[in-house]
Amino acid sequence: MTSAAATAATIASNAPMLRVDDLHVFFNVRRGPLLRRETLTLKAVDGVSFDVKEGETFSIVGESGCGKTTTARAILKVEIPTSGSILWQGQSLAEIDGHETRAYRSAVQAVFQDPYSSMNPRLRVGSFITEPLLLNSGIGRKERRERAQAALHQVGLQPEDVDNFPHEFSGGQRQRVAIARALASSPRLIVLDEPVSSLDVSIRAQIMNLLKSLQEDQGFSYLFIAHHLGTVRYMSQMVGVMYLGRLMELSESEELFSHPVHPYTQALFTAALPDHPDIERKDVMLHNDVAAATDIPSGCRLHTRCPFAKPVCAQVEPEWKQVGPSHWTACHLY
Repeated sequence: MTSAAATAATIASNAPMLRVDDLHVFFNVRRGPLLRRETLTLKAVDGVSFDVKEGETFSIVGESGCGKTTTARAILKVEIPTSGSILWQGQSLAEIDGHETRAYRSAVQAVFQDPYSSMNPRLRVGSFITEPLLLNSGIGRKERRERAQAALHQVGLQPEDVDNFPHEFSGGQRQRVAIARALASSPRLIVLDEPVSSLDVSIRAQIMNLLKSLQEDQGFSYLFIAHHLGTVRYMSQMVGVMYLGRLMELSESEELFSHPVHPYTQALFTAALPDHPDIERKDVMLHNDVAAATDIPSGCRLHTRCPFAKPVCAQVEPEWKQVGPSHWTACHLY
C-alpha cells in the first residue's frame, strides 16, 4: 500500500465505503505545428489516495485544473484509470461488469454545476429524473413516475412538476431537479461537482442546507468537489487539498481551517476572504504561474511557486507526514 493509502487507512475507523488508492489518470495530448506535432502526457491525476466513509462528506478543494473533476469522473467510471485502484465496498471497479456495473451506477450518482446543460429541453423533467432508473434498474413506468414525484417532494418541489419542461424552472429549482434525479436511484454515494458555484449566494445557502438535511435523513455519503472554501468548510467532515494532480494536505475540516500547514493550503486561504474582518492571519503568496500538467516540476511540484522552498524541494518529492491527530501533509517543512 502506498504511503498516502496508508494515511487514508489510518483515518478510517471502520471499513470505508469508497477507497481511492494511488489513482493515476493520464491523457495523451498532441501539441505544436501540424507537421511537427509531439505527443505529451498530461498527468491529470497523479497518485491520489483517500477514503470516503459511510454518511461522511469528503471534499476535494483546489484551483481549476488541479484534477478534482477527473478524479470524480474516474469514480463515476467515466474515465478509465491509467493505474491505481478504486474500491467500492472492497471490490475493485476494474473487476465489475454487467449487472454489477448497473448496480454501482445506481448506488453512485452525481450532481453537476450546470444541470440545464445535461437536460434535453424537449423532454419533461420526469424523464430526466427517471433516466438512471430506466437504464440501471428495469423497474416499470408507473413506479419510475412515483419515484420521480417522491424525489421532487424531497427537494422541496411539487410532485406535479414531473410534467414540466426545464425552461419552466429557475436556476436553483433546476439544481433541485438534478438532486432529485440522484435521489430517485436510492444512492449510497453522491458525487457533487461544484453543485452551487453557479448559483446566487442566497440560493447557494438553500441548496447547501438541503444537501445537509438530505444526508442527515438518509445517511448517504458525499464526495464534494469545490473551489469555494466557505462551502467546503460548511459541508465537510474531511478535506483533501489538491494541486497539479496530487493531494498536498488531508485533514478533518475544522482542523484544516484552523491550522493549515501546507504553503499551498495557506495560499488558498490567503486568497479567500476571512470569516471576520478582525481575524489576523499569516498571508502566504505564491510566485509565478501554475506549471502545465504536461510538464510537472521535479521534487515537490509547488517548489517553483513556494516562498518557503528549500533546495531539497526541487530534488525530492515529499512523503506524507502526520502533523496532527487527523491531519497529514506532504511537505519538506515538516
